[in-house]
Amino acid sequence: MKVGIFTFWGVPNYGAFMQAYALQKIIAKLYPEDKVLQISYLDQHHYKTYYSIINTNYRLFFINPRFYRNLYYRWRRRANIESLKAFFSYYESIPHTEDFEREELKTASFDVVVLGSDIIWDYQQGIFGNDRFLFGNDFRAKKVVAYAPSFGTVKSSDEPPAYVVKGLNGLAAISVRDENSAKLVEQYTGREALVVLDPTLLMDADDENFVKPDIERYIIVYGSSFSPELIRGAREYADKHHLKLVCLNSLDDTFDWCDLNISQENLSPFAWCGYFKYAEAVFTCTYHGLMFGLIFKKRISFHPTPFILDKASSLIDYLGLREVLIEKRTFEDKVDWSWDYEEIYRRLLPMRKKSLTYLKESLKENG
Repeated sequence: MKVGIFTFWGVPNYGAFMQAYALQKIIAKLYPEDKVLQISYLDQHHYKTYYSIINTNYRLFFINPRFYRNLYYRWRRRANIESLKAFFSYYESIPHTEDFEREELKTASFDVVVLGSDIIWDYQQGIFGNDRFLFGNDFRAKKVVAYAPSFGTVKSSDEPPAYVVKGLNGLAAISVRDENSAKLVEQYTGREALVVLDPTLLMDADDENFVKPDIERYIIVYGSSFSPELIRGAREYADKHHLKLVCLNSLDDTFDWCDLNISQENLSPFAWCGYFKYAEAVFTCTYHGLMFGLIFKKRISFHPTPFILDKASSLIDYLGLREVLIEKRTFEDKVDWSWDYEEIYRRLLPMRKKSLTYLKESLKENG
């Protein structure tokens, strides 16, 4: 078979890269005799927003409009486009198709197309360009299936565009990343969608490409939105335990309360994973910051925004982590909570099996 994976391609975002990388490796392992390729395509509206910074309606992660309006202007002043484009070179390490324009992709042939993970179904985000491909429309494929996409900020009261419903109805198999997305699939189509794990939670935590950093005894800081109380708590905790606070820059995040700020142009996705793997703890407000904290069995101080909770709350509840991740208020209480990863992974195991079974069965030529 020729299997094409369709997700956000070439986006300078660590979570976007790692979910694409993970899904590629998992499918290739399940079907070692088949050709498994990422589809090298990104809607031009989406591309230009990231790389040209010319669209003043930059709303990918709008939770606090004032904050993200300021973020846009910070990016524009920085204008370091080459450093962002350098991120794309790491996508070259993933087997992929030739670069497609929209009309070219319509004529490309696949046996199976897998709509990959991430918030590719958040049709309210104008940055995604109302791309019909994201819902499986217009592909030349024997079948199209979905693995762990999310509707992100979409609510049950929102009215979906016709192309969304048409695409969902045409899918041969549907799985999603969260309960809200499953409910929306049922609301729009009457079909049941299986809730599965983000592909990063299926990957090998000892991947040979992960790079060990040259520092020790540190806490990772990853994200853009932290409360003043948690910031003070992180600084006090680090000083008390002789740890460094290391900020991994993704959206021009630089914090004077951190000991070290590592810019994106100096941080490959595999080095990013290495910093998580060897950290003492993780301080994050992002979805994949939480995922990689769990993958590497770290103590986590999580400060989720409503946008992130839309994506993560069902998994948090399933793992029994609402108390520590959401309800506890101080940095120390979160990090020094009794993190029982034996129990966490006992709960993850059946979901891992269910997720892998879905992938194997849905991709079968006659499945």
